[in-house]
Amino acid sequence: MPLQRIIILQGLESGAGHELSNEMIQRLLKTHGHRVSIADVNEQIAWLENRGYVKAARLGDSGFINVRIARAGIDVAQGNTRAEGIEPPRRIGMGQKSSTRKK
Repeated sequence: MPLQRIIILQGLESGAGHELSNEMIQRLLKTHGHRVSIADVNEQIAWLENRGYVKAARLGDSGFINVRIARAGIDVAQGNTRAEGIEPPRRIGMGQKSSTRKK
């Protein structure tokens, strides 16, 4: 879970507009070897939101959540601040694949 949280924050921090949908976050995690349900993604979003790292907008009963990184989340994603429950960031160079896989 701590590794998934930093992946989410770094994905939001590097994304256009600093925002992604919950479905895009699910795909992002999958590219890093984390096969998770949308319910698990939503749980991580809620955890990050409750601690002020992201802001989430839920669109009615559709299940769609738009997530935008908050200033505190950017600081964690960039390694400027450490946060309990979130893995410290590991920057991956261009053309390299992450060696971190869900076990």
